[in-house]
Amino acid sequence: MSRTGRVRALQLRTKLLLTVLALLTLACAAVGVLGHAALNVSLGEQLDRQVRDASYRTIEYGVRASAGPSEELESMMDVPAQGAGTLNARIVEDEVVRAGLFAADGSRHRLGDEDRERIEALVEELGARSDEDGGAQWGPLDVDLTVGGYRVLLVDDPWDWGLVLTGLPLADKEQTLRRFGASTAAISTGALAVTGLFGLVVIRRTLRPVERLSDVATRVSELDLDRGEVVLPVAAVAPAAHPDTEVGRLGHAFSRMLDNVAHALATRQRSETRVRRFVADASHELRTPLASIRGYAELIRLTEPMSEQGRSSLSRVESESARMTALVEDLLLLARLDEGRPVVPEDVDLLELVVETVSDRRVTAPGHDWRLELPDEPVVVRGDPAQLRQVLINLLSNAHQHTPAGTTVTTSLGTGPGHEAVLTVANDGPGIGAAFQEHIFSRFAREDDARAGGSGGVGLGLSIVEAIVQAHHGRVRVRSVPGSTRFTVHLPLAAD
Repeated sequence: MSRTGRVRALQLRTKLLLTVLALLTLACAAVGVLGHAALNVSLGEQLDRQVRDASYRTIEYGVRASAGPSEELESMMDVPAQGAGTLNARIVEDEVVRAGLFAADGSRHRLGDEDRERIEALVEELGARSDEDGGAQWGPLDVDLTVGGYRVLLVDDPWDWGLVLTGLPLADKEQTLRRFGASTAAISTGALAVTGLFGLVVIRRTLRPVERLSDVATRVSELDLDRGEVVLPVAAVAPAAHPDTEVGRLGHAFSRMLDNVAHALATRQRSETRVRRFVADASHELRTPLASIRGYAELIRLTEPMSEQGRSSLSRVESESARMTALVEDLLLLARLDEGRPVVPEDVDLLELVVETVSDRRVTAPGHDWRLELPDEPVVVRGDPAQLRQVLINLLSNAHQHTPAGTTVTTSLGTGPGHEAVLTVANDGPGIGAAFQEHIFSRFAREDDARAGGSGGVGLGLSIVEAIVQAHHGRVRVRSVPGSTRFTVHLPLAAD
């Protein structure tokens, strides 16, 4: 996963916390940099004033009190109020004739040859020359000596004794800046830690209603909303956040949405209930006239002389009434299953049921190649034998009606993990379209144009299969590609 993808995958509270910490880090860094710069300028200005004061005292009290350059160093070192580390030097004609400094313990030290050469190089670089009127100065500026960094000021001696260089060490300034940097870093780190801790608590508390909404949305997404009575967890969405906040508005909007969906589902359920009751009542009422039609048709055939055309028409009446009777029986079966009537279970040997049903299909549809793959031992489940037989009949009829002659239909039986029986009806026909597979078990679902038979039923066979299997606490799945279609039924095995 790319870095952008990893960032997008972070939780919202993590993103918010990281954003707050990043902004605080930038703020601390900006404060540190600006504070360091301001302190550096302030300490620099303070050091420059000290250097000028030290230079003034050196010239006013040291050089002036001396008899000449040869006696100058001692008098320069005796200047009152000079601090530890103060550097003084006399340059005559670009050459250092006297140079020394105060040590931290107050002792005097002369500069070595290397430091003298560096001072002479600095004077040469500045192009400093003694002025007849005196008073000219160069600096303050920084210079590196073997004894450390110094802030120095070069002044033309008003007594016409060449140039006087006075300097103060940079160590104190640099140490102060380092301490400031360390303190700023420590304070910033502590502030980040405290902000991260309290920020996490505040963000988690603020986003708790959003997490609750996410949990409710997950529960709703796992519900089967397309059928049956559905109870949405509307009461679980009472948002604790204030409705004037963004999170509060989201929670209240989500709650109103669930109320609307729950109302729509309740309305849909009432409509489905009325339709199913109507279908059940209508199917029940149709059984009697259909039985009368078939009876009178048979009576006419037995008692009345008819022409060839009359007998053909009467046969059509009988076949269509039989077809209508089968449809009515299917609708009644679905209505009973929809009502949730419990199955009266008994031990059913699927091995025997499969052998008998496939054998009957071989006789009624000899144009297909019917094959069996069976275990050596019985496979017993608990259920209604007539309904389970209906499942297999419908699956075999579906394979027969929607595949061309010569198709191989293989019925296999076995056991799978989870103590369940696995019944499979597979064929090597043209297959089922991927889009149609998503609603193949819906009622009155048909895809005749994509099937080879072209003379399918009304689309109730597979919906009856699914309803019966679910009533037996099982599940049915379909997987189809061109050249291979497989319906798989999973049913719980009977307890030993």
